[in-house]
Amino acid sequence: MSGRGTVSSAVAAGACALVLALAAGSAAAAVAPVSAGPPKPAKQFGLDFNGFFPSSTRIHVGDSVRFAINGFHTVSFLAKGQQLPPLIIPSPSNPISGKLDAAGAPFWFNAQPNLIINPLAAAPSGGKKYAGKGFLNSGLPAPEGPPKPFVVKFTKAGTFTFNCIVHPGMKGTVKVLSKKRFVPSAAEDSLAAKAQQKALTVQALVLGKVKPPANTIQAGNDAGSVAWLRFFPAKLSVKVGTPVEFKIASSREVHTFTFGAAPYLATVENTFTSPQPNAAGPPTLIVNPLGGYPSDPPPLPPYTGSNHGNGFEGSGVLSTGGPPLPSSVRITFTKPGEYSFDCVIHPFMHGKIVVKQ
Repeated sequence: MSGRGTVSSAVAAGACALVLALAAGSAAAAVAPVSAGPPKPAKQFGLDFNGFFPSSTRIHVGDSVRFAINGFHTVSFLAKGQQLPPLIIPSPSNPISGKLDAAGAPFWFNAQPNLIINPLAAAPSGGKKYAGKGFLNSGLPAPEGPPKPFVVKFTKAGTFTFNCIVHPGMKGTVKVLSKKRFVPSAAEDSLAAKAQQKALTVQALVLGKVKPPANTIQAGNDAGSVAWLRFFPAKLSVKVGTPVEFKIASSREVHTFTFGAAPYLATVENTFTSPQPNAAGPPTLIVNPLGGYPSDPPPLPPYTGSNHGNGFEGSGVLSTGGPPLPSSVRITFTKPGEYSFDCVIHPFMHGKIVVKQ
């Protein structure tokens, strides 16, 4: 009896040691998954999430994080004291010229600086290792398709914050711990990301029921990571002479309200950014001034359906991030009719104003 008991105890001890070893191995994920944007597309039309999933993860010193870029995002670690770079900046040395409307008249923004995508945001920087110092950036995804994951190895313990330059306020953290500390497995990180998206979806369904004030159309109704890429309402009826406010509520997104013939708007949408050769380095990404600037010097003139020869009138880029970009514009409609508008940044966002006598 005592002999079997001794053998049994030894087997039990060995099994226990094996279980502990396996548990330790599963907990020490060599590569932790983080998604910039939701791990899976939302099922609801126009719903997106400008967040990192999971928003916080823990790894060991020497381990890596694999950032999947699911959407138009960057993964950016800022240097000490560095402010988040703006995505769109003016280029004073590169003025706009020769832009005419459909009636052949020059647009007001000729001689104004071209708006460009900030090269600091667009280009990768800092390599693939991070020790808590300097600027490290994934760069912007190319238009050809989803980029390869951005993999960063962390070589120093600490808590490090990363950002998306495209969507200010979109942040996450990596806690880099010593080898003796517990960290979640990759599977546990993935489960946390799914739970995070599920909770945000519940929040989003409530936000999607917004009813703006009278004579107001709102682009999105966002909170935190929730981003509704829709107009609320998508169709509004007003009487002739009624001013309508077009605005963005608190949002990490930028939008436009742009009126005009569908083929004309499609051209603006398809060329919202275009590369311009740059002898000093990578091409400069120019923002089409027909989308970036308002169609007329603010405040916008009344809308008749024939503005600029073809019904073109636009807010330019609107943002809740503060000056110099405004968060709203007001347009008065002076002629009965049905007038369609788009967000030229998000071409699937469509709306309509019905003006009645």
